[in-house]
Amino acid sequence: AIIEGDRAMVKQVSKNINLFQNSFIKLLSDPKSKQLSRESCCRGLAACRGLAHTLGDDGGILNERLLKAFGQTTYGGSAMIETESQARERRNERDGADADFPETEIGGAAGITESALGAFREMAAAAISLGRPDTVYSLLILSTSHSAWLAPRNRDKYNERSLLGNARAENSVSVRNALRPHLGKLVPRLLRACNDPNKHTREQMNSLWVALTGGGAESRAVITQNFLSTIDALIQDAVCSSWRARAGACSAISDIIVGRSWDELGGGGVVVDDDGEKMNTTASIRLIRLWRSALRALDDVRLVVRERGEVLGRSLRALTIRLCDPSVLISSDDTFLSDSDQMKKDREIEVQAEYAAAVSLGWLVKYGLNAPCPEATGICISCLLGIVDVSKPTTLQPVLAELCYALLMAMSGLEPAALNYLQVRAAGDSNSGGSGNDRYDNLERIRIQAAMSGPIATALNKCLEMVKHVDLETQQKLVPVFDSSLRTGAGFATRAATADAVSNLSNSCPSAFRFKGISSVNPTVRLLRALYYASERERGITAKDKMTHALGNLAALAPGSSVRQLVIKACKRYCESSGSNNDPSARKAAAATVRAIVVRSSNQLYDGGPNDIWRKKVLPVAFLGRHDEDTKVSTLWKDVWDEGGSIMSSSGRNDDTYGITLQENLLPFLEMAIISALRDMSWARRRHACSALLELSNSNILAPTSRSIIGDEDENDHDRFLQRAKSSSVLLRECTRIIARPRVWVGKADTIKAGSIIAGKWCSIAPAKGTSIDSLHGYYHTEWFPIVLKIDSYDDLFDGDGWFALNHSEADYLQDADCDVDEVKQLVANDDEYNGDESGLNLTDENEFEEEPDSGATFVKLSSMNTGVQSISFSGFCRLILDQGLKSPSQDTEGILPYRAAALSNLSNLLQSLVSAKGRFVSDYMIVYKRNLYHQLAPRLFSSISDGQSKNDKSMPPLLVANALECLASLIYDSIGDPGLSKEQNFNYSDPMDCLNFFVGLSGNSAWTIRQMSTLAASSLVAKMATKYLQKNEAIKVCLDCATKALKDRKFWKVRQAGLDLILSLVSRVGKQRVSEADSENRLIMESILPYKEKILHITRASLLDSEAHVTATASKISLAMTWWP
Repeated sequence: AIIEGDRAMVKQVSKNINLFQNSFIKLLSDPKSKQLSRESCCRGLAACRGLAHTLGDDGGILNERLLKAFGQTTYGGSAMIETESQARERRNERDGADADFPETEIGGAAGITESALGAFREMAAAAISLGRPDTVYSLLILSTSHSAWLAPRNRDKYNERSLLGNARAENSVSVRNALRPHLGKLVPRLLRACNDPNKHTREQMNSLWVALTGGGAESRAVITQNFLSTIDALIQDAVCSSWRARAGACSAISDIIVGRSWDELGGGGVVVDDDGEKMNTTASIRLIRLWRSALRALDDVRLVVRERGEVLGRSLRALTIRLCDPSVLISSDDTFLSDSDQMKKDREIEVQAEYAAAVSLGWLVKYGLNAPCPEATGICISCLLGIVDVSKPTTLQPVLAELCYALLMAMSGLEPAALNYLQVRAAGDSNSGGSGNDRYDNLERIRIQAAMSGPIATALNKCLEMVKHVDLETQQKLVPVFDSSLRTGAGFATRAATADAVSNLSNSCPSAFRFKGISSVNPTVRLLRALYYASERERGITAKDKMTHALGNLAALAPGSSVRQLVIKACKRYCESSGSNNDPSARKAAAATVRAIVVRSSNQLYDGGPNDIWRKKVLPVAFLGRHDEDTKVSTLWKDVWDEGGSIMSSSGRNDDTYGITLQENLLPFLEMAIISALRDMSWARRRHACSALLELSNSNILAPTSRSIIGDEDENDHDRFLQRAKSSSVLLRECTRIIARPRVWVGKADTIKAGSIIAGKWCSIAPAKGTSIDSLHGYYHTEWFPIVLKIDSYDDLFDGDGWFALNHSEADYLQDADCDVDEVKQLVANDDEYNGDESGLNLTDENEFEEEPDSGATFVKLSSMNTGVQSISFSGFCRLILDQGLKSPSQDTEGILPYRAAALSNLSNLLQSLVSAKGRFVSDYMIVYKRNLYHQLAPRLFSSISDGQSKNDKSMPPLLVANALECLASLIYDSIGDPGLSKEQNFNYSDPMDCLNFFVGLSGNSAWTIRQMSTLAASSLVAKMATKYLQKNEAIKVCLDCATKALKDRKFWKVRQAGLDLILSLVSRVGKQRVSEADSENRLIMESILPYKEKILHITRASLLDSEAHVTATASKISLAMTWWP
């Protein structure tokens, strides 16, 4: 009841109740208002409503003014709140009346911002949604929570009954019960308002929330009861146009999703994408929408929204990981379930975890990893790592292949583009230290190390560890994924990671790479080809090595025919990538590919197919590849040769070849490879073949077997001998053809050296007059003898062809020599036929690649390349080499001088081999043969040396003069100077004294090499001249004068040693016998030398003090030889 004395005041207040209401509203909107001030305004507004009701007013106008002041909500307006059209009309009227009046927000009071009345706007919206506008006053009172209202003296004065009187609604419990049917609509609004960015709104709505729901567990129960409608409404608010609504919705979602299960989110199956048109919203769709909202919030223009988005992202990450972890979902309430019920429930939990993993991973790898915002990408990667970490293999099994592909592509996709720019710029910066390739490789290695230690690589490794725990079908799905990532990967980090993944699975899950069916559709074969294709074109060394390593591991599991195709392709690619088509990267990739297969897939070497490509193709190419100028490439081929050779030796597959060492066992195939390379258009390939041929020659592979030389017959040695003879004959013929061609190129000198070594090895058992010289060992006779010795064959190059007598021009010979190129082309054609049968890798157009089974085609036999047997004439071969050494160049050609010097030097070695074989020949025949050879070659040598002493421009260089003297020293035969030979042009080449004086005359030349070799030639002449010439004092005196002159050279010790060698040859003619046992000829020689004994000993003693060890050693030999002299 109202006291009678206060009626006048009440009437006065009621007249100005609108002013009171406006004052309370402005105090509410004041940001500096404290909690007690705001709550007092709320209770004051309730008192205004109660006072108006006491005076008989129904409060309609008061309520309308209050609701309009609180404004319109983001959920739409109501009939009692000003609409947008009404607001436009009001603005138009106001603009006409007062243009300076400040513009207000839609549905709000003039001058009051949206944030100031946020909480009260939500209360007004809640009251209108209930259809009971008066409820807003009860909500205002419920939102007050200051302790002042709970004091005993104020509790009754300012409670709801006192303020509202008869206008009040039911009590708080009644209001709460009345609102419960509408909580589905109210809870989203209240939760969003409880997390509003404005502090006042937050505090006011939190008080109302606690008053309505009871707080604590009761509030959680209310949220759970209305969870689906609440989460759907908040997801819409999280992407609305109002930033305050977005911020509040993100915070609200992050609070209510904690600890939720798959069923609470709506259950259902897997939906990997949300098209926005589904009538039945399931847990999959809600989870996708939550992630989409979180990523949009992280990329929002407002800082507050981004901060709330980070909180939402962390909460959503925790929820997603929890949903994918079956162990977390098992409840402690399941203790009393039976075993069958427990197993059933566990299975349901695992299925839900699989659903959650499939949905989350599918969306994250498709959209999350490609998010434009770095923060969003980071939270997605973190979530993805967490899912992979907690999930079981069976959980990830449905999406494992897609997940691995996305992770592989993300290895390069998430890498900063600045790193690639830096690497390219550093490689092209010439001002930095080191080469561009080294800088590129160093940066590439750093980038790969960073990528392999990053979170994406960690997740990928965990996925690969799970592969061995899934079924075979899932494992095999990964093979096409690796193939696709290699072909479509934009960066080398992706390709390197793919290669590592292939290597890992090749060891842990080999069955995943074994497919049935033909090779043309075999995923393993496609992956094998992709690895080779990528490694060949990869620039960086680190990624290339990884792919080559993976290729080797994969080759062990691939079909044998496909591996053989790849090896044939690599060998062919290596041979083609030289010369004018020089491609160092392709050659290295081919060598690395073959090495990886041989070293890491050695099981493939036991099956060479019907054509035995490992022995007939791969190892011969490796033998030549070891001589590549690039040390890295040659090292790779050396590994192929060593590893493949050991396997071939242990396998024992040598039915068609014979030999002890690997080179000898593969000699027919090495022969074909060398000949093919010698006839190649690439000079580099020719150099490799020359080096390989020289290696075979030096290792005594192209020489008679030891039993054939010592005369020990052995039935098992016969096949080896024939094989060596055949290959030596073919290669020597090829060397002869190359030597006869006029063009000089780098490496041709090796051809002369190899040919001279082969001829020198075989001349010890070479036939003469068409038969074997040693009739006791005719068992070794064969038509394939490389060399023949005939007295009347000086005009023959090949036995009986009369090549020199016919005076062939170089052009005619070239045409004749090059005709065999067609035979090599036939060999290559047959080789290509083999490749066609297995359909080599078509890397230029891989879609047209097809494979057919191995055919029965065989490699061309050696006899098909060399029809007809033609041995080389020893004298003709010597003459050919001499022509190369003495011919005058038509112009100054680079490298011609070393080539001519090498020709003369090798001729000297060849002639020495003929002399060293004298024990195997019939002495009478050989004396005549060597004498004839001397008379055929010596005149040209003497003439060239004499011309070299002239002072004209065309004189022979000192180097060639020295080599010509060396040839003369080797050409001198035993007992030179026997009577019966006529003189030629005032100079008798067979007169030892004339030759000795000639050599002594050159000992004073200005070139030290000429002084050395002339003295050595005199030494050789003294050792072999007839005895009667040494019995004369004239010869002894000439020899000592020559030696004394050489010993005066203090600059070059080799000249001094040559002088001592001359004295040693002289004293050695006496022999090692005692005087009493000496024959008459040696006694006469000693008696001729004795007058000069003291002079010789004086020279010897002086030489013992020389600083060079070689000189003192020769002097010691002279002293030892003369110790027994009288």
